Amino acid sequence: MILVTGGAGYIGSHFVRTYLAQKKEELVVVDNLSEGHKSALPQKGVHFFQHDIGDLLAMEALLTRFPINAVVHFAASAYVGESQSDPFKYFNNNVVQSLRLFEAMERAGVRRIVFSSTCATYGNPKYFPLDEKHPQNLSMCME
Repeated sequence: MILVTGGAGYIGSHFVRTYLAQKKEELVVVDNLSEGHKSALPQKGVHFFQHDIGDLLAMEALLTRFPINAVVHFAASAYVGESQSDPFKYFNNNVVQSLRLFEAMERAGVRRIVFSSTCATYGNPKYFPLDEKHPQNLSMCME
């Protein structure tokens, strides 16, 4: 079973629907609903919990309550302009909260993660699929 963080957000909810359509396997979804919407999730196949990913005890409880073998991590703040005006919000959510999630995963013995990030650092892609070797165009992140 997979745990999806930020699963009620735009990208996360699309992942959830696509995964359920292809795998026919239930998912655990965690979202604090600060940006996401529970109504974006399908009614069937989802065990939804409203938590911050940095709530170590809640995350550890979920990771041990369900047979989680991997996490797909979409719970990040992602607005470039806002990250410039409120960097501490972004540091707290994207770094501190994620580290707490990783600690809960370690405690529960879950060692697989797909960490979703932005492709904005690449600008207009030179080839597909994008990978870590693709040249970056960091000017795209400063707009």
